[in-house]
Amino acid sequence: LVLLSFFLVCSLSEFYEDPPSCPEFPIQNTSTIAGIVNTSYYFLQCHQMIGSKWGLPFHFYRPSLEKYSPDQWLWDSGSHQIVWSHRNVSNSIADMRTLLQMQQENGLIPEEIFWSNKTLEEQASIDLMWSSPRFSDITQMPIAPYSLRAIWNATHNVSLLQEFVPKLVKYYNWWLSTRDVDNNNLVAIIHNWESGMDASPVYDPAFGISSPQPDFYVLYPKFDELAYEYHFRYGWNQTKILDFEHAPISLLDDYFVVEDVAVNSVLAAGWGVLADLAQEYDHDLSSALRTNQTKMEKAIIDNMWDEDLKQFVSLYKDRKGKVLPSSCETLQTLFPLILDSLPQNIVDQIVYGQLTNTSKFWLDFPIPTVSASEPQFTPNFTVDLMWRGPTWPIGNWFVIEGLHKRGPAYLDIAEQLLQRWLKLYEQSGIWEQYNPITGESY
Repeated sequence: LVLLSFFLVCSLSEFYEDPPSCPEFPIQNTSTIAGIVNTSYYFLQCHQMIGSKWGLPFHFYRPSLEKYSPDQWLWDSGSHQIVWSHRNVSNSIADMRTLLQMQQENGLIPEEIFWSNKTLEEQASIDLMWSSPRFSDITQMPIAPYSLRAIWNATHNVSLLQEFVPKLVKYYNWWLSTRDVDNNNLVAIIHNWESGMDASPVYDPAFGISSPQPDFYVLYPKFDELAYEYHFRYGWNQTKILDFEHAPISLLDDYFVVEDVAVNSVLAAGWGVLADLAQEYDHDLSSALRTNQTKMEKAIIDNMWDEDLKQFVSLYKDRKGKVLPSSCETLQTLFPLILDSLPQNIVDQIVYGQLTNTSKFWLDFPIPTVSASEPQFTPNFTVDLMWRGPTWPIGNWFVIEGLHKRGPAYLDIAEQLLQRWLKLYEQSGIWEQYNPITGESY
């Protein structure tokens, strides 16, 4: 394996164009809206990755200079494409084309593409976990249609829609054909990394975690074990992985089938975004995509709304294969706000019973990733288990998207959320996550 890794590293022809020189901890000018915007774009530019590998060009923006590998991550890239569309849409287009170069024949778009140069140790780690030296075998939060919508809004270039829409439709069809394991128009993730919300307590039951505050060394190793088991037991054949109606006999944590309400909501609403874009050049395609949106939205409302709890829940299979609700009140429960067909009574329950409830999500610096009323709520980031309390900007973005869909009566709440978001940046600068009570940055 080490020799193979050495051969792979030494045989790859790579070129990198250096991004602007950026200090490790630059001074942030976030005292004004203009300062926040300019600092954000400065950071993005500092994270630029341009070059070539495997005979393919790349142009994308790595998620961090320190914490994560300098590679392309699916929903990070999707977010970057949206942001760049407001200042230099050519960067958005280049990022999208880079991402889609690794789309698989079956439609899957990988969670991570390993464009950066690797040490022998790093390459060996990739080879142990994944079936390809180029990309991971899982996917991630399917926000690409929102990225393409942003590109369209900036360009109104139909040829770009004709280039990208079919590829994103193929990706979305892969979700339905591969991950609708119960034939109920809901899709499952097979690894918690696929939602992007890695250690969210909504996945604790699927991992057999009963403590509301698990130790890092109890929970996180399960994430790696799951990927290793998929690789060595199934060769990353996802049909075989999902063929099991219950957990196989194993010493490792190797069974994770979760219908995440946030992933399903983004996918369902994404069908609608794709339908709107396809309407610009192919009415029949647009109609077919709208049908998929309608079916998925109905399935989410029928199967994931819990009338007793007055909230949406995710669903998981226990090791015996029984479908159970995971009812911890997390950020994911707010994502159905982006659904077009959400009944008004449910809209109001989410907005007034959850989002703006000061004992749950409406803290000083919303939106926490776990309701403050839950025992799993951990507002500070002292243990490297993410998405268990701190506020992440992408959650705010999706909730604001949902509030704008609901009409004028909800725009004031969206504005209040935006103003608290800006206040957070003014106070603490631009970081990955924040304490929703104090605003401390992490």
